[in-house]
Amino acid sequence: MTKKNIRKSLKHQLSMMSEREVIEKSAAIQMNLINLIAPLKENENILIYKSFANEVMVNEIESMLFIENKNIFLPKIMPGNNLVFNRLRSNDQVKHNKYNIIESTDKEEISPHLLDLIILPLVGVDNNGYRLGYGGGYYDRGLHNTNKSPNKPLIIGLGYEFQNIDQDFGEPHDIKIDILITENKTLRF
Repeated sequence: MTKKNIRKSLKHQLSMMSEREVIEKSAAIQMNLINLIAPLKENENILIYKSFANEVMVNEIESMLFIENKNIFLPKIMPGNNLVFNRLRSNDQVKHNKYNIIESTDKEEISPHLLDLIILPLVGVDNNGYRLGYGGGYYDRGLHNTNKSPNKPLIIGLGYEFQNIDQDFGEPHDIKIDILITENKTLRF
């Protein structure tokens, strides 16, 4: 199956999830992530996302990070379809972008090389940890050199079990995640 067909199939499966299923599976995934990152106190600058459509919810993770006074950043689409990472200080400082995805309105940005932990949504992930997104390449462009950084951030993808594909579809420009967390397991690549 081609990458395009895999994306289409997975997006369809995502769209078919009920609200209850998203909430229940997201709760399990968030608990798995919290248990994984809680001991990692040195992580100060953390990129998360605001869930869109039926992506894994991150509300509990966000709350925990605020309680622990971590520096939280959200992706923001800029002119030219570039991605920057803006500070999130409160949920009062957000707006919906052209895709109806929530972004921070805060002016403080961070270079991706200064992030300690990156938590990403995904449409799918292959056998080798290559992330499949919605097809716009925003994260691929915005995070393209993080794997080469001397202080490489830990990249964690959050997805449902069905999004873990037993196939290789990664390309050199795709972001490779270090860890995938689903409702049933944690995989390291």
